[in-house]
Amino acid sequence: PIGEPLIGHTDVVFGVAFSPDGQLLASGSDDGTLILWDTVTHQVIGEPLTGHTDGVLSVAFSPDGRVLASASRDHTVILWDIVTHQVIGEPLTEHMAEVTAVAFSPDGKLLATASRDNTIRLWDVATHQVVRQPFTGHVHWVLSLTFSPDGQWLVSGSRDTSVIWWNIETGQPMGQPFFTQQGWVNGVTFSPDGSRLASATDDGKVLVWEADLQAWQTRACQIANRNLSNEEWARYFPATDYHVTCP
Repeated sequence: PIGEPLIGHTDVVFGVAFSPDGQLLASGSDDGTLILWDTVTHQVIGEPLTGHTDGVLSVAFSPDGRVLASASRDHTVILWDIVTHQVIGEPLTEHMAEVTAVAFSPDGKLLATASRDNTIRLWDVATHQVVRQPFTGHVHWVLSLTFSPDGQWLVSGSRDTSVIWWNIETGQPMGQPFFTQQGWVNGVTFSPDGSRLASATDDGKVLVWEADLQAWQTRACQIANRNLSNEEWARYFPATDYHVTCP
């Protein structure tokens, strides 16, 4: 460890996130607060951020580092101004159960939120309005979220042991869910170049997935030894237009 542990919360700490410039670390706790830390001095910056009425389960900085999002057991998400430490607008309140994960899109315009109500919501960060209907496809709690580096895809992991790829433009799953068959999917993250996706499950395993769409289509050609039919394409690649993939 670098220095001593950062001590400031009075209950379990569930979420941590570095600011994009690396100068701040945010932590969220079951004590209902968020704390901002100076990463050089390891000192608390200002007072703890209080606004939730229950534990904080996940935190995320916007790509420009100006906004911090927090997800809570109180069914809400709060956006915080990093400079003033004040709440920005009203809490986001569409979920019907604990909000388990938050993730900003790479351009910072969208915020994805996951919940124990089995849904994902997509929000316009500027207006705080929901974008499209809830993303539904999981049959149990949604526990983890990540955007692809190019911002075209959102990937979610669930207690139902599945990983689902979502098309941001349509809000629809890309093909069938991937089932890890290993347990709850507690974490998902893309490699920086977007070519790989890693998923973490509650049995101590990490699975690494091929994340390149063209590679999937090529692999489908190799397995079938022919071009996919229109029906097969619609099932596995519904978010993209049909085209010939086999030489």
